[in-house]
Amino acid sequence: MCREIAKSRLAAVDLLILSLCLFGCGRRLGSGARAPVDAGGPKIAFASLAHDFGTVTEGDKLRHVFVLRNPGNAPLLISGAHASCGCTVAALKSKSIAPGGTGEIDATFDTHNRVGPSRTTITVDSNAAGQANVMLTLTANVERLLALESGYLRVATEYGVPHAEKVWLTGKLLNAATPKVLKLESQRRADSPVDVDKDPILNALSVHPIEEQAGGAVKKGLELALKGDKVTSGSGKVTLATGLPKPENLELNLTWAVTSTLQVEPDSLRFDAGQQGQERVLRVGSKKPNFRLLRVRVLDGPFSAAIERPESSAVFKVKVTWKGSTPGKHGETGVGKLQLISNDPAEPKKLVELKLPNLPPPPVPAPR
Repeated sequence: MCREIAKSRLAAVDLLILSLCLFGCGRRLGSGARAPVDAGGPKIAFASLAHDFGTVTEGDKLRHVFVLRNPGNAPLLISGAHASCGCTVAALKSKSIAPGGTGEIDATFDTHNRVGPSRTTITVDSNAAGQANVMLTLTANVERLLALESGYLRVATEYGVPHAEKVWLTGKLLNAATPKVLKLESQRRADSPVDVDKDPILNALSVHPIEEQAGGAVKKGLELALKGDKVTSGSGKVTLATGLPKPENLELNLTWAVTSTLQVEPDSLRFDAGQQGQERVLRVGSKKPNFRLLRVRVLDGPFSAAIERPESSAVFKVKVTWKGSTPGKHGETGVGKLQLISNDPAEPKKLVELKLPNLPPPPVPAPR
């Protein structure tokens, strides 16, 4: 009897344990079988987010089409595709893509003036849920056909010291190029009269093609020589024919300057309003030895000027006094001129501006 009661109790315990196990397993199976909740809405997916064109030639216009699709359950609206630079244009085939549908972004990459490893991006803006902005990338290694190592050159020297600068050609068509100078010209405003024969750059600079041997190879380029025989400055441009069908011509922008040995500080004098009789001082010297400031002359304006000769220094002082009323009309700035006459060879007659303030407006009559 006792043995039967014990068996019954064991059976009850086993049944309870089995029930608990089934209940726990059922809960785990149930939680694992649940599918993630789909938020829905439009979505965006690209077949590829990047494209590499490999090695290309400078000047090529490269094209690639990015394909996208909408795996969402609502229309995908593309509000824009913005390139990171002006070298790239992105065109949308359609701004609205239905659920399950596909679209295209036609990208064009212009390699003009882009040499070596190049990268550009396109940012696509849309109403895609959780992914409103997607960045696409285009890369290429651009080989240069022919170009100048620098598109800009500055040539500068001091008066009396000739100076030359060189700029070299580079590119895979270098050996085939036969450079020739087509034009050397100053930069002017569009409405300025052009007199080629009197262009100041022709008197200041000379330019010609050059070749040099370097490490068994031939270097080709340009040499720009500044004469240095006149104090002058300006900006200009050299147009170079390459002798090739592409690129046919190259341009070099430049600035030039021949600085004076005469040193004047400050380079102009400014006087305050309403203070007649006020004085200003110029300091005049030179990099040349045995400098002498011989005399000064007021050419224009109500001023007087006198030289204070130095006792030991080579720097002369010129005291300028405003002695009259301001010339001109209201709203105008009066400008006088002072001439410095010296034995400096660069600028034996140097003009200095003497600036007066704007005239105050005339008094307004009081109403009667």
